[in-house]
Amino acid sequence: MRELLRRFRNPALALLLLALPLYTLGASKGQRSAMGPVDRVGLRLLGATQSQVDGVLGRIGGFWDDYVDLLGVNAENEQLREENARLREENARLQGVLQENARLSKLVGFRTLRPNLELLPARVIAADISPYFRVLRIRLDVDADKVEVGMPVVSAEGVVGQIEVVAGNYSDVLLAVDPRSNIDVLTQSNRARGILIGLGLERSYTAKLGFLLRQDEVEEGDVVVTSGRGGRFPKELLVGTIVSVEKQEYGLYQSATVEPAVDFSRLEEVYVIVNDTQSAP
Repeated sequence: MRELLRRFRNPALALLLLALPLYTLGASKGQRSAMGPVDRVGLRLLGATQSQVDGVLGRIGGFWDDYVDLLGVNAENEQLREENARLREENARLQGVLQENARLSKLVGFRTLRPNLELLPARVIAADISPYFRVLRIRLDVDADKVEVGMPVVSAEGVVGQIEVVAGNYSDVLLAVDPRSNIDVLTQSNRARGILIGLGLERSYTAKLGFLLRQDEVEEGDVVVTSGRGGRFPKELLVGTIVSVEKQEYGLYQSATVEPAVDFSRLEEVYVIVNDTQSAP
């Protein structure tokens, strides 16, 4: 804009200096009954000059108005961008709060359905998800001194694993899908018993249900729950669903693949079961 004003400054001043005397001369003569040749020439020059001056000043005014409008539009756009960024941030925060509330509601529901269990809430802070070491690290903010190695860990969806290491407020949880883990389980429909062992797959949390007797009727879609045997996990905790069955032509046992009920990749809150009043002597 400054370059444009510099470009038109000298012509505009020259036209103004030329027009003002002519305009004054024409205005001072007042009304006349007839115009001579000199007057008509002067009038033409004056009219042409006034037209040029008006055009230049109009263009300058138009450019200036456009420049002012552009500044206003840019300021408004910047304000709108800031407002959109703020709304996106608030929306993301609200989504996070809603998701957390949903998770906590499920945990509260689980706690209500299991009044016999003494549960300590914990937050997941880290995960080791290598194929052979499926471990979560959790932090307990209250009663961490009650936690001991071997205690079951659950979520609202089902069985997570068991405490492997305790260090103050922090504990490591051996997941139910770790190859080192073994949990005594049952199929919910016909009570076929087996041992759940992690497969150690790199991109999957599936587990193997082994030591199923060949004569047991096991099918895809059967729900697997804890048996309550062994004194670690309470009875009837959800473990997962059978997705495939491998029947052997000979031998005592068959095996099945189980999809866990818990999405271990998205765990944020869990419970440590420190006591089960129903199984207590």
